[in-house]
Amino acid sequence: MRTFSRALPAGFEVGSPALVRKGRRWWLHTPIEKSFTSPPQIAEQLTTAETRICAVDLNLDEHLAVCTVQTVEGTILATRFIGRGREIAGFRKRQLGRIARKRSKTGIIAEDEQDNSDLWRKIQSVDSQVAHLVSARIVRFATEQGAAILVFEHLGNLKPEKGKYSRSGNTKRAYWMKGRIFNYAKYKAWNQRIITSRVNPRNTSRECHRCHAPVIRYHAGQAMEGYTPGAPLVLCQECQMRGHADRNASLVIGRRSIERSAEPFKEKPHPAVRRAGGVEQSTGGVLSQEAQSKGRPSSDHARHGESNGHGTAQRSRRRMGTAPPSIPPQLRLFNE
Repeated sequence: MRTFSRALPAGFEVGSPALVRKGRRWWLHTPIEKSFTSPPQIAEQLTTAETRICAVDLNLDEHLAVCTVQTVEGTILATRFIGRGREIAGFRKRQLGRIARKRSKTGIIAEDEQDNSDLWRKIQSVDSQVAHLVSARIVRFATEQGAAILVFEHLGNLKPEKGKYSRSGNTKRAYWMKGRIFNYAKYKAWNQRIITSRVNPRNTSRECHRCHAPVIRYHAGQAMEGYTPGAPLVLCQECQMRGHADRNASLVIGRRSIERSAEPFKEKPHPAVRRAGGVEQSTGGVLSQEAQSKGRPSSDHARHGESNGHGTAQRSRRRMGTAPPSIPPQLRLFNE
């Protein structure tokens, strides 16, 4: 019997191994643990002007993520574009199209039985691998730039686009992949002593990162007027800011995190005093802010002001069957 694993990173300790069943195979999982001091809270770090923030704008188009690093005082230091989004979406759409065509020929699907398990497993394997690769690149960029805080949008619920099964299913799974990117980046950043935060996504693509005025979003060669969702360029008529729309959105996300922490603490008003003769209620429950409902990750529409719900990533359902095929790091996608 042979075992294959990566070299143990420095500073980690090996835990007790455990057998995990995946389909018809058994996997030996060996946990590792690293002890380190927790980084300071976000509000404490943002009191220093030199603190660096890495803001991330997740998308569904060509660029899966756009990262910008800026200081608390507003100096923009670096930008990183993570692309190949259309290639990933095209691969997923082709597989969903194959599933739809096979379902049309099969007819009735047996209850509690997964159809086209190989194709579903291929889609999930690629989505999970892409989420791991993108989140790793985000955290690596933040670490290289010395960022102490990683900021995402707090995306809420959005329904997929209406249309064919392959189109709506592709959009829905793209939302889920964005949620995976956030979840994976959160624990990877924590291992680098980087705190992860999220901000309100409302109108982050419609505001100018300099003056917060509404921007014009347009395609190259198109008239610079109005707002075209998904267009790559923006123009602010107030301060004449020009640039990439996703880069501008990421900068707005970073500034929103700074402005939120800079707001003075507002004490909640005391409950009204009952009039004489009333009976004071001595018991009752207080609803914690942490007990709010959670939903699936959304897409760019949340930044366009159509939704303002809060939520976290929804975990995808684990399929039973054989182990997923290995995906090369360079994401070579098959045409079949």
